[in-house]
Amino acid sequence: MADAAYEWAPLGVEEIERLFADWQGAWGIAGGWALDLHLGRQTRPHDDIDVLLPLADYASAYERLAADWELYLAEKGRLTRLGSEDRLTEETDIWVRRDAHSPWAFQLMLIDVADGCWTYRRSRAVHRPAAELFLRTEGGVPYLRPEIQLLYKGGSSSIREKDRRDLDAMLPRLNEAERGWLRGALLTQFPQGHEWLVRLDGQGTTRPYLRLIQRVGEAEGVSFETITPNLTYRARRGEASFLMTDAELGLNPSSASALAVSKSAASDALRAAGVPGVEHVFLPHPGHRFGVGAAATYVRAEAAFERFCGDAVVKPDDGAQGRHVYRVRNKDELREALRAVFALERHAAVSPYREAEFEYRVVVLAGEARVWVGKQRNGSWKHNLAEGASSVEASAEDRMRLSPLAVRAAAALDMVFCSVDILDTALHGPLVIEINHKVMLGDHYRQHPETEGELAALYRDAIALRFERS
Repeated sequence: MADAAYEWAPLGVEEIERLFADWQGAWGIAGGWALDLHLGRQTRPHDDIDVLLPLADYASAYERLAADWELYLAEKGRLTRLGSEDRLTEETDIWVRRDAHSPWAFQLMLIDVADGCWTYRRSRAVHRPAAELFLRTEGGVPYLRPEIQLLYKGGSSSIREKDRRDLDAMLPRLNEAERGWLRGALLTQFPQGHEWLVRLDGQGTTRPYLRLIQRVGEAEGVSFETITPNLTYRARRGEASFLMTDAELGLNPSSASALAVSKSAASDALRAAGVPGVEHVFLPHPGHRFGVGAAATYVRAEAAFERFCGDAVVKPDDGAQGRHVYRVRNKDELREALRAVFALERHAAVSPYREAEFEYRVVVLAGEARVWVGKQRNGSWKHNLAEGASSVEASAEDRMRLSPLAVRAAAALDMVFCSVDILDTALHGPLVIEINHKVMLGDHYRQHPETEGELAALYRDAIALRFERS
């Protein structure tokens, strides 16, 4: 139904409201307009406007409209003019226009309501009390509940792009009951599965930290399309979108992120900027095509070890969250640690061991320190939360003391959104040990769920900034 005979110039919501203002039966606006009325804003253009009525009220509706409007049954790709003698006994759609020379103005959608219950015609096991079909705007305009409207869209034999966009717009606003009802209805109609079910199941992530980030986005009108469950998502708001991998929002320049991945390169950049940090010496894999060979690599390692007074830390140069990180105190341990790291086909780095009870992670966003996490070691020299360290609250004094250093470190690497790990040593003072281009606070959040408000505020601002730059 796409040629000139099917031209539309739909009435507006206010015109429909006036037309049905004194209607005694149940009615409501349906389709994409119903979802926009629920959201309180228009999210996309609408080619038509739908009015939902119980099938049993059709005769009364015809009597009311026939003096000023022509009504046509839309069925199987054809339009058939309806007269006063016609009786409709099945759910169907009616197109309405002023006369043969006028465009179509609105559509009546007739639904199955009997004995106070609405039944979904595509899967009759799905039903709802008729009294629950409609909600109202603040101005009193009735509209079809969003989860029922989305069922009509998702339950169609062909889901259109605008239906997917409507789901994107509505999903952040659905509460748990609405989301659960829609999920159950779709499963009843499609027991073999449906493309929307993953998104209705908590946006496809079972990771609490990622779910926190997504909830923050949803509250601001952002939807998340699952690319790889629990890893990669496309965040959308209106026409803008960006890819989010893990908790990486993509605010940092690619060169800065690459620099941060290398412990030795980041150390060099910090030193060049005059930022106090723990030195990391790069040790290329002996088998790498740009390497210097095994003998030269071990000579370089031993020279650094001696300069570090015989107490050093060997680790993969690209980091490993505390894994494959070794404290070495003699040259035999040094060589054994390097063999273990090189067996993983990674470059290595060696740094001096610096004694510290606490390490702090300071999250910096757009040049401002926003979140502070203390990491206290437990029975180990390591401070990694994933390796058993405890997340502790940073005092106000520590926050004031460490924030300028974290901000300087982020600026030295051109980082917009990052976490700066600072080793609080007794002999050398606070030293930056590494910068993380991914702001990973999942272990902290697991240990301290009461910090959700602080983390939510951080990600609300980070997501807003990312969309500004999209």
